[in-house]
Amino acid sequence: KKGIMIMFEMDECPFCHRMKQRVLNQAEVQDYFKQHFLIFSVDIEGDVEITDFNGKRVTEKEFAFKQFRVRATPVFGFFDLNGKLITRFTGASKDSREFLWLGEFVVSGAYKETNFPRYKRQKRKELRGR
Repeated sequence: KKGIMIMFEMDECPFCHRMKQRVLNQAEVQDYFKQHFLIFSVDIEGDVEITDFNGKRVTEKEFAFKQFRVRATPVFGFFDLNGKLITRFTGASKDSREFLWLGEFVVSGAYKETNFPRYKRQKRKELRGR
């Protein structure tokens, strides 16, 4: 695995539901992300206790707000295998292709050189060039 992906979400979030119904349920997306990431979901309003990256017991809410300042959802946090935040993406992606690009953006290491909007523009340009 290349890293860890955490989807920060909440029950009343229409964009979270849209991501689950239109993007995250696609076989291609599931296969790619399962191949490259350990995947977890965190309810930013949740009272369930989890163990954070430092081995400390905290609620999902504390993990989301205090450690990563997640206030809007969905947020996709990408971490290395030691729990260090690599990059994050806030909001729903347009479609499964864009979400796959997000995965490639992280896996390829492109996040070290550019930001995701620029990376997406380049990918769209490549598609049009074909």
